[in-house]
Amino acid sequence: MPTRLERSTTNKVIGGVCGGIADYLQVDPTLVRVFFVISIFLTAGLAILGYLVLLVLMPLPGKPTPFVQSPGAPASSDPAAATDTTVVSTPIAPPDPAAAERRRATFGYFMVALGVVFLLSNLGAFRIVRWDLVWPPVFIGAGVLLLAQRIRQ
Repeated sequence: MPTRLERSTTNKVIGGVCGGIADYLQVDPTLVRVFFVISIFLTAGLAILGYLVLLVLMPLPGKPTPFVQSPGAPASSDPAAATDTTVVSTPIAPPDPAAAERRRATFGYFMVALGVVFLLSNLGAFRIVRWDLVWPPVFIGAGVLLLAQRIRQ
């Protein structure tokens, strides 16, 4: 079980993004692929852009995260300055089934909440709500929450 979100090298159709997400959430990769295909139709193709962004941002297993400099890496971009070629390997922690279950449950709660919002919206429960003013603060709040959790760790 991967401890970070990485592209899959063994379960890939195009770039391994859906396989990596499925490995991270420990679900069937077919479900993630079907979700991506449905989201392509629901977002009028915008999900393709999301897939391409994930393709660039998700690292391959064992590779460093793109666009993030490791703490021990030299600050200069001069290749002559990088003379230290020692590789420090960190021990791999055994898979934590409780963490996998929490990730799966969080994703499940998110999907249920999103489905409830869409159902209530289709039933007309939010006629007075201006969604163009609601979604930006929701995304800002979710981003702040994720950043606050990262800083706290």
